[in-house]
This record gives sequence, C-alpha cells and structure tokens, in this order.
Amino acid sequence: GRGAVDMKGFIAIVLASLPDIMAQADSLSMPLHVALSFDEETGFFGASQLPAFFDSIGLRAEIAIIGEPTNMQPFVGHKGGMELTTVVTGTSGHASQPAGTVNAVYYAARLVDFMRSCADDLAAAPIEGSPFNPPHTSLSVGVIRGGEARNIIPDRCEIDWEIRAHPGDDPHQYLGRVTDFITHGLVPEMTAIDPRAGIETHMLCDAPPLEARPDGPAANLVARLWTNETPQVVSFGTDAPFFQKAGMDTVIFGPGGMAQMHQPDEFITEAALVEGLQFIDRLAAYMRGGY
Repeated sequence: GRGAVDMKGFIAIVLASLPDIMAQADSLSMPLHVALSFDEETGFFGASQLPAFFDSIGLRAEIAIIGEPTNMQPFVGHKGGMELTTVVTGTSGHASQPAGTVNAVYYAARLVDFMRSCADDLAAAPIEGSPFNPPHTSLSVGVIRGGEARNIIPDRCEIDWEIRAHPGDDPHQYLGRVTDFITHGLVPEMTAIDPRAGIETHMLCDAPPLEARPDGPAANLVARLWTNETPQVVSFGTDAPFFQKAGMDTVIFGPGGMAQMHQPDEFITEAALVEGLQFIDRLAAYMRGGY
C-alpha cells in the first residue's frame, strides 16, 4: 500500500525496537531521539518546522539518520526542491466569438513552452564535476489544468511545475527568468485585451538541498555499523536538509528499495525489515559503548 516502503517500513522498525532500547536506557552513552514528520511529499510541511522546534526545546543532536528506502546504502546529498503553481486568468466566452476574450490556455501554453526552453538551457550547461544525474538544475512542468468544454473559451488555467536546484545553484534566478517572461512578455498582451486578465505564481515549497558530507560523522557511523560503500547523492528530495539546518550531520539510509516507492502496490519485503532491525540493534549496541 501507499507509503509501505516510503517510509512506514522504517518507522515500524524504529517503533518495534524502542521497547528494548528503553529497557536499557540507563546504559546508553548518549541520548537517542525519534522525530516523526508529516507531509514530506506535498511540501515538507512537517520537517520545515523542526529546526525551530529543536531550538525551542534545546535539542542539540549530533547525527540524524533519515530512513528513506535506499536499499541500506548511504546517501549524503541531494538537490533542493522548489514547487510552484502558476495561475493564468483570462476571460471567458463562446468559442465562436473569440474577439475580446483572453484564452487562458493559449497563454499557459506559451508559458509552458518558455519553461521548456529554460529546461533545455539548463540541460545544455551541465555543472562540471557534478556527481548528480542529471548534472544540473532541472525545471519541469508536471500538471496543466484548464478549460471546461471545447466550445467555451477558458478563463483559467493552472500549471504545476518545479525546480530541482543543484547544490550551489540558486533556483530563484530561474524563477526570476520565468517571472520576467510573464511580466514583460505575456501580461501586457493579456491586459491590453482585458484588464482583468493576469498571471500569478504561488510558491508551495522552497526546500534546500542536502549538502554532501561524505566524510562526516553520519556517513562514518553507517560505514562502521553496516557498509563501507561509498556514499552517493541523488536528485530527489527528502526531509534531510532540515535536520542539517538544525546542526545535525545527516545521512539518508534505510531499508527497502526506491524501485518500490510511489507505486500502486508499494511494498517492503520481510528481508528488508530484518535488515533494518539489524541496523537499529547495532546502533543501540554502539550507543551502549559496543560495536
């Protein structure tokens, strides 16, 4: 089911391990905290509040392990994520009488084509030495919603799009490029026909990238307890940057595979759950001064 591997499996593993850890809490050489967030997929609304919350309770953790399904391989960096919706407002009318109307879908189509050209420009200028695939910031249009019927000139069209910023690259410059095209290229034409027309962009999320620290304490801990595989980077986003922002050295590491996530019949195998439990057992032993 939805979320089975991404990442209910890791949550189940942690919760199943807690009774034994708590029974031996006095033997821990350092504290263990469990942080559960929400709405990661729709805008990181839970994790984005964590740095301020940690400050408010005086929490200063050294390491954060984000249990995304990585097949128990460490990931230490990923791109940022800016999620946006642009609303094109036109004026309606009968399709047989287009004069004096502003067809929102037409202007949205021109905007989408401009976004595609921006995406092409980014792809044509890869960042030298980048470990990411693709090795550049990406811009993508995911959803277009507009129109009621083929014989009605649409007065509204919405575009859902995103910018995945390469670490060190500022997504606001690409948002600015799109905004300039809207402000100077589209809106004047629209308002010349009808002053009620316009275009607005709403930012739903502006998540930072996870800055890679392959030799940091978090990656070294995973290497000590589980694998010496070289830490990698990925182009998708997670809650991890918000823990990094709170001062924690952060690694993405958990049971199950990315191939199973976001699927109609999402699942996690028993073998993956066992691996996750074994890692938590080793982590607890390490925190008691062993391993």
